[in-house]
Amino acid sequence: MKNKHCITLLFLLGCGLFFSIIRRYRLLARPHKKDVKKVIFKEPVLFIHGYAGNRFSFGLMMRRFEEKGWGVKSAVVRVGVSGKITIIGDPAATGAMIQVLFDDNHASVVKQTQWLKKILQKLAQDFAIKKVDIIAHSMGAVSVLSYLTKYGNEKAMPLVAKLVTLGAPYNDTEPGKNSKVIEQSPLSSQGPLQPSAIYRKLKRWRHRISTQTLFLNIIGDIDNGKSDGTVSVSSARSLRYLLDKRVYSELIIKGKRATHRKLHENHEIDMKIKKFLVAR
Repeated sequence: MKNKHCITLLFLLGCGLFFSIIRRYRLLARPHKKDVKKVIFKEPVLFIHGYAGNRFSFGLMMRRFEEKGWGVKSAVVRVGVSGKITIIGDPAATGAMIQVLFDDNHASVVKQTQWLKKILQKLAQDFAIKKVDIIAHSMGAVSVLSYLTKYGNEKAMPLVAKLVTLGAPYNDTEPGKNSKVIEQSPLSSQGPLQPSAIYRKLKRWRHRISTQTLFLNIIGDIDNGKSDGTVSVSSARSLRYLLDKRVYSELIIKGKRATHRKLHENHEIDMKIKKFLVAR
């Protein structure tokens, strides 16, 4: 009889744990309804995941930021495979943090660029948002930069005041897609010696990036200046040659927590992002 009770108890505990995990998983892609009187983020902050990214990509970072009182995950933007934009929650809330999720998380930079335009248009038209900050990982950061080279100066669009990029492959042949060999991009004083097609395109239209946009380029280095295990340091550093040094800052993070997939789980990076976003 005791064994049966033990088995029943273990079963109930297991069920409780299972449903708790499911609930936490669902919450990673849902806005939170919180009445927050004091937060430190002044502009809505969009979080853009990279190639093959999902709710985990920035979900845990956003939860940490919320627990620290920096902002509130007040909205989730879902982009359907067809490009349909669905906004859940209030992206104009005080201290808003906005999670952007692409249902087609293997889409090209070209597609993502157009989706970002639609998102920002909707934020401007439906919520009267005039200025945003963005945190983007990997290929997501390349897509944001592509957006800025096309629409960064358009007055009808919200100004991207600050952009934080994590492990971005600016000079890779196919940004986002993992290859067996990490693409090294030797640099000269003028930029990459072998610029990729996407990099040449970004360079050609860089004059369209608003001069008011400030950049923090965070780069992972786990093997003495070579890469974060996925993106080469030289490819990530290529961004500096596209921007005026007055708007560009760079941070190289080293160690075990500097791998490509851990950049958005690194607490040192959390503090650097906070400092950058709140400085005015």
